[in-house]
Parts: sequence; C-alpha cells; structure tokens
Amino acid sequence: MYILIIALTLIVLLLIGSPVIFAIGTAGLVYFYIKPGMIGLVSIYAHKFFTGMDSFVLLCIPLFIMAGEIMKKSGMMSELVCFSQMLVGRFRGGMAYVNVLASMIFGGISGSGLADISALGPIEISAMKEDGYDTAFAAALTATSAIQGPIIPPSIPMIIFASLTNASVGGLFLGGAIPGVMIGLGQAFVILILSRKKQFPKHEMMLNFREVFRVTRSAIYALAMPLIIIGGILGGFFTPTEAAAVAVGYSFIISAFVYRKIKFNDLFEILLNTAKTTTTIYLIIGFVSIISWVLAAERVPSLISMLIQKYNPSPYFLLFLINIFLLFNGMWISDIAQLALFAPLFTPILARLGIHPIHFGVVMVVNVMISMITPPYGMALYLSSAISKVELKEIVKEEIPFLFVSIVVLFVVTYFPQLILFLPRYFGFVY
Repeated sequence: MYILIIALTLIVLLLIGSPVIFAIGTAGLVYFYIKPGMIGLVSIYAHKFFTGMDSFVLLCIPLFIMAGEIMKKSGMMSELVCFSQMLVGRFRGGMAYVNVLASMIFGGISGSGLADISALGPIEISAMKEDGYDTAFAAALTATSAIQGPIIPPSIPMIIFASLTNASVGGLFLGGAIPGVMIGLGQAFVILILSRKKQFPKHEMMLNFREVFRVTRSAIYALAMPLIIIGGILGGFFTPTEAAAVAVGYSFIISAFVYRKIKFNDLFEILLNTAKTTTTIYLIIGFVSIISWVLAAERVPSLISMLIQKYNPSPYFLLFLINIFLLFNGMWISDIAQLALFAPLFTPILARLGIHPIHFGVVMVVNVMISMITPPYGMALYLSSAISKVELKEIVKEEIPFLFVSIVVLFVVTYFPQLILFLPRYFGFVY
C-alpha cells in the first residue's frame, strides 16, 4: 500500500509538470509521513540522499562532462565534422552520414547524448540546412544520432549503472561498443533508403593528399582521446575515474596549446556548465537512492523474486517484459532516473536467472537512451528543437524511422548476448 501511494505521488507530480528531481524527492519523503512510526526516522532521508551520491566511481561524471565542455569550447567539434565529411561526405546524403559519424566519434569523448547535441547540433543542423536538407529532418537526425554517445565508451549512464550494481565499468564500456556502432549503422541504413527516395544532395569531392593530411592532422587529437581512455583502462594504467581525469587534462592541453582557441576567461563558463549538468544528475541519483531504500525496506525485490520463482518465466521472456516496461517508462521518466530506480531492482533478479550483469547493463543503457528520443518527454528532442527552432511535432514525424531501427537493435542485442559480451570476454571481464 505504501509503495502504491509513493508510485501514485510520483506519477501525479510528473503528469502535472513537476521537475523530475522534485517529483522523485517528494515521493521518497511521502513514505516517512504515511507509514506509522517513520516520522521519527526522517533523518534517514538525508542520510540516504548523501550516501547515494558518495561513490568514487561517480566522480567520472563531472570529469567526462568537463572534458566534453572543453572540447566544445575549443572548436574541436568543427574539426570532427570536417574529418567525417572527408570520409563520407561524397555519397548521396553525405551530410546526413556526417551527422551520424561525427556523433559516433564524439560519443567516445563526452559519454553524454545531450552534450553531443549541444556541441555538434548547431554545426550539423546549420550545415545540413545549407546543403538543402529540411530543417526538421536535420534536427531529428541530430537528436537520434546523439543516443550513440552514451552507448559507445566512455559512457556516463554505464558509470551510473556500475555504481548501483557493482558491475565492471570496463566491462560495460567494452560491452557497449558493438551495440553503439550497430545503432549508427542502422541509422546509416535509414539514410541510404531515404536518400534514394527523397534525392538527398550529393557532392563530388576531389581531395588531394595534402588536403587529406591537413584534415586528418587537425582531427587526430580528438580521435586519439577515446583510444587513450579505453586503452588506459584496459591496459591497467588507470581506473575509470582516473581515466576521466586524464581526459580533462588531455582535452585542456590540446585546446590551450595545440588549437589555441580556449582562453582563461572561458574556464568559468566551462566549470559553470559542468556544475549545472552534474548537479542535475547527482540530485536524481541522491533522491532515487531514497526510493531504492524504501523498496528494500518494504521487501519489494524479494516479493518480485518470489513472484518470478512462482511462475518461472524464461529469462529472455522476462527481458522482453522489462524492455517493454522501460520503453513505456521512457515516455515520461528520464534516462538517469530509470537507471537509478530500476537497475538495482532488476539486476540481481536477472543475475539469478543466468543473465550476466554486463549483458543486462548494456541492454538497459540502450533502452533508456532510446527514451531520449521517445515523445512526449524525450530530452534530446526538446534540445534539438530549441537549437533548430523547429516545432517538436515536426521533429517527431521525421525521427520515427530512426526510432524504429534503434528499437530493432535493442531487441537484437537483447537476444544475442554475444554481441555485448564478446569484447568483455576477450579482454577478461567475463569468464
């Protein structure tokens, strides 16, 4: 009964437009007032709030965000777009392919989908408009291509999943590589079909060796960053948290001394943007930690486990139900909130049924990233709408094929776990 009241409180607050952080925090606080004898223990609320955020692994989040902010401020994004254009710009629909490829590369830098849109969105949408693409299509593609960012390593959502379930961060990073690329290839396939149907622009590009060398040299510093991060973790040179600190130092040195486009006055804006984004994520994690404690206190995980044992469903049928559940919730709950709410709940249950935590972790991250482009809540859609000045409903119409192919990839990696576990097993994270 208490859990039902908390759930109804959360749903009602979200439906009337309350901020997600306020809704989750209030729902957790309600428990202490509706259950007899708990009002005297309300200090637990503050304790669980702070201990939920008190994790060494979570230090990765502000550091990766800061690295992305530094690279955005340095103008390095333009170099990535030029490099992508050199590789795929000559095909029909070339700028659309550039959008996908640039997001795929930037995904190995920031680990954040919204950072991808804010950094690359203005450049990509403007370039596609100038090339003759419909603005709504450009905005929709920018939003949907950004979901690769938190799947291709490094990944902020996977760091959060690891902190909540004790799964290996390195294993999750490697597990997300193939699914992230699959989503990018799926989006490229949609572009291929649409480019023939709508006759997207095609440019003949004649690049000599000198031009290829210049573009590659300008982009090589950004391209090297994911290799340094993942290589350092796999090689045992540093932990994921230390890797995030290395990413900040590397991006600052390249921006300040190679590109020379970042100034001392820019540091305040970088720190402010990092603090704003980090605060939102940490507050959600803190408040959801209270909800998780309430669920544990009311024995919800045990009751769900007993229910599953009673009916003994197939592990993959259970995964199907969880995928549908998360996709539905993604229409009105943010990606971080879903991870914080349900990762600690579902992971141990599935582990007892033989589903590896890395497999489920990557599946869940792919699922909640799709929530960024599912209306009506999809934050990626709202951000892309704000950048492009296009109405949300127009963007939603254009993004439907990309949403469909992303869901197809989700179910493929759900039922073919080797696509996720191959790299973690090869590097010793799965036995």
